[in-house]
Amino acid sequence: MREISNKIENKINIINQKFENINNKMSEIDTKFESIFNKVVNQNQNNTKTQNDIESLLRMLNTNNNSVFSSSLNNLRNDSIIEFRGFKMRADVAAKFIKLEEMIKQEFPGRQIIITSGMDGQHMPGSKHYEGKAIDFVVEPLTIEESKKIEELAKKAGFDVYNEYIYDSPYKTGPHMHIQIP
Repeated sequence: MREISNKIENKINIINQKFENINNKMSEIDTKFESIFNKVVNQNQNNTKTQNDIESLLRMLNTNNNSVFSSSLNNLRNDSIIEFRGFKMRADVAAKFIKLEEMIKQEFPGRQIIITSGMDGQHMPGSKHYEGKAIDFVVEPLTIEESKKIEELAKKAGFDVYNEYIYDSPYKTGPHMHIQIP
């Protein structure tokens, strides 16, 4: 029995080492990519075509790697409209959302965080959604009590928050969190 236990422990150590090696390689790739990306952006900062190329690259990356995407957002104007996870919004909203998402994942590991609306859809007249300054998202699963903690985290991340898990609005389509930048 002890021999089997030792073999299992050895296999687990080997697997953990391989994961550590993979993470180290990913960090190296992130650093190299960020360096190349920043060089291209700095060389062509006022070129509209380059701005469009950058935004296309960000669309491709945004579903795969938050750390690369987040650092790349710093090279765009805050008011640039980008597509993030299938929804149009301002670059600064996406950057803040990535930070919020990391905070939520720390507080509620394993929960699914899904953006449900950006500049699309029907919203209240004058809504910040139409300017790209607001998004709606859900966390699944989430209780009403837990939604209060998400609300606090969103405020810490720099958002104004309307918790539609608790409060209603005329355009509410279901329980969700509405966040916007001032």
